[in-house]
Amino acid sequence: MKQSIKKISLVALMSIGVGLVSFTTLPTAIPTTTLDLGDDTPVWDVLSQLGKIKMNQVDPNVAGVSAQRGADLIFRGYSAEQDGEGKTKLQSPHFKCTACHNTKQEVRDLADINAQDRLEYAIEQDLPFLQGSTFHGIVNRATFYNDDYQKKYNGVEGIRNSFNDIRAAIRFCATECAQGRALEDWEVESILAYFWTKELLVKDLKLKEDEKQKINQSLKDEKNVARAIHLMEDHYLRSSPAHFSEQDMEYKPLTEGQLNDKKSLENGKQIYERGCLHCHGEQKYSFFNLDDSELSFKQLLKKTKKNDRSSIYKITRHGTYSYAGKKAYMPQYPLEKMSDAQLQDLRVYIENKALGN
Repeated sequence: MKQSIKKISLVALMSIGVGLVSFTTLPTAIPTTTLDLGDDTPVWDVLSQLGKIKMNQVDPNVAGVSAQRGADLIFRGYSAEQDGEGKTKLQSPHFKCTACHNTKQEVRDLADINAQDRLEYAIEQDLPFLQGSTFHGIVNRATFYNDDYQKKYNGVEGIRNSFNDIRAAIRFCATECAQGRALEDWEVESILAYFWTKELLVKDLKLKEDEKQKINQSLKDEKNVARAIHLMEDHYLRSSPAHFSEQDMEYKPLTEGQLNDKKSLENGKQIYERGCLHCHGEQKYSFFNLDDSELSFKQLLKKTKKNDRSSIYKITRHGTYSYAGKKAYMPQYPLEKMSDAQLQDLRVYIENKALGN
């Protein structure tokens, strides 16, 4: 019995000794990262260095993929074929991606989607005022076809997968929203490759100096990484909110004060020129032509007074659906893209122009 105890004690002491040797001879962990939190550092590079899994990456195993081909599909509707011989069929004879989507930043604060700020920023940057969300920073988002888009397309094949799968969202947009042909795998990956050229950079987030210091410290010592990730993600939305108006606006005569409100008039002018004419000017994406003539404004006002489905109040909020023989349709504006107040501003501008003011 005593011999057994002695053996156990000896083994224990040897184990402790080995443990002490091991502890004292292991080198101190030295972070190997040299990542700098500079203005042009991609946000995903920082987040992945902090341990976050990088999402929405291009599949390297698909042949014929290039960001340039993705750009061509987005801006032209076609690109060079996968093997480089010839060009692809037109993705859609009705729309291009840029009919509904900007490719540049479209709000001043990436953490706050505000319709009026969005309009003012569009004026500053000379951008269209569109229904869809920008492709800028799309690879930094986690979900797509959010909120009421899931309700609108409920039951349509592919919509559920489009919520958290960027490839499914690209495919759904191509066939359902653009009313075009299905994309091949290499085309989807090429569009995704182009999206990566629009990823968020550190300078886009407008981080405060103390926030940068905390994130930099986490990159160096690998501590408080969850806090650092939250600091980054608090400065941009990982989804693009989309809610459709539950309340239908109806035509009511404007007061003299409303009709002569200069700010409202300028807002309406910008919405008309950057929104309405983007698609309807010279029938670019629509069968319904609009221009700056008094006739166009009188026609719009007449439809609005009738409160029919072609009223600016109805069609802006509900859009139209594609059908046989008329695949081109009007997508609706979510409240985040155009507020009720802005819709009323559009009406003020239209009425003024219809009166010859």
